[in-house]
Amino acid sequence: MSKTFQYDVVIAGGGTAGVAAAVGAARAKAKTLLIERNPYLGGEATHSGVSAFCGFYTCGGNPVKAVAGVGEELLKEMESLNSESVDYIISATGNKNINFHPEYLKCAMDNVLEKEGVTCFLHTRIIGAKTKDGEIKSIQCVDDEGIFQVEARVFVDATGDANLAHLSGADTLWGDEEGNVQAATLPFRLSGVDISCDLTPEAVEQAVIKAKKAGIQHLTREKGFILKREGSNQVAVLLPSVMPTGLSSQELTKMELDTRRQVLYYVEAFRRYLKGMEQCELTMIGPSIGFRETRRIKGKSMIKAEDVLNRKKCEDGVARGGWKPEIHKDTDKMATYMDVKEGSWFDIPLGALQSDNIGNLYAAGRMISADEAAFAAVRVMGTCFATGHSAGVAAAVQAEYGEADIRKIRAELDRQGALL
Repeated sequence: MSKTFQYDVVIAGGGTAGVAAAVGAARAKAKTLLIERNPYLGGEATHSGVSAFCGFYTCGGNPVKAVAGVGEELLKEMESLNSESVDYIISATGNKNINFHPEYLKCAMDNVLEKEGVTCFLHTRIIGAKTKDGEIKSIQCVDDEGIFQVEARVFVDATGDANLAHLSGADTLWGDEEGNVQAATLPFRLSGVDISCDLTPEAVEQAVIKAKKAGIQHLTREKGFILKREGSNQVAVLLPSVMPTGLSSQELTKMELDTRRQVLYYVEAFRRYLKGMEQCELTMIGPSIGFRETRRIKGKSMIKAEDVLNRKKCEDGVARGGWKPEIHKDTDKMATYMDVKEGSWFDIPLGALQSDNIGNLYAAGRMISADEAAFAAVRVMGTCFATGHSAGVAAAVQAEYGEADIRKIRAELDRQGALL
């Protein structure tokens, strides 16, 4: 007979949003379970090699902090493990970002969840959901011992791809009105790099163009970012790209093979044509492709482009969004940006985190309810910490009181140090 576990709040997905949701729910006194299919936490930040947090601060000059709470505490935990694991920098696009060491992030997340008493099931996949009267009653999971069931009052989908929403029959969206999503990228890491050399997107572009002219194949994007940390000869490279068409095993396999092949040709191009990379060595690919956009929920409310551009504030706001729309629609070009006022943010309403047709399901991270342009602003990992924290607290409040009372949710978020 399969086992059954019971919790107040269950979070699916252990990335930045999922970990923040779990901590927020546990601090609000909910018995909390976090489920993650990988052997470690962090999501795109650890298993896709994206070693920079965007969105903790507002865009452009005069940056203002937009995210605190659980996200800020994880930064402090990383620094306590290694003072050089976090580096506050001004990026090539002029924004204040945070570069970090992914391996320390894994351990920092472990520590914070343990400290808050969150139960965590790693190596666990969600394979089904049982719903009744418009609510999820239980989910079916599988590990190497077999299938088991988890019951809860409220669920948070932080999978990044709205997997739990999809399995439970929640309304979801894929990309824009024509079904187009943003490009996915497979980051890779190099060592033996002279970071004092010019590694800007412009320098990368010149090197890739020379490599293409010399006959080096399988190079998609010409202009992209190389992320470095002071005092280190290791860098993360964001270049190999592909356009997602779906999330089946066949489609995922094709994308992984394609972008992994691209990596080797970029390494050859850099060694030959990018100063400072002559002796570079490939240390890690991925290990998983990084998605910017796949499925997201259809919420009780939707964040619109004009809300982001006008930095709209609202009474039911549960998080701040400090980023601007950053849209990657081509595999061979840099992103296009929609400018916003410096030092400003917009409010993310509670309804954007709530499924429109599953009453006890919240979304967090890059799959909250937003139109195409607004989505391009809320998907960054700093904002994912904020929406995750909010979703976890909202789920705990609903689990305890039977409804998502916005006053109680905002009061609890304020108590936990979130910025509203």
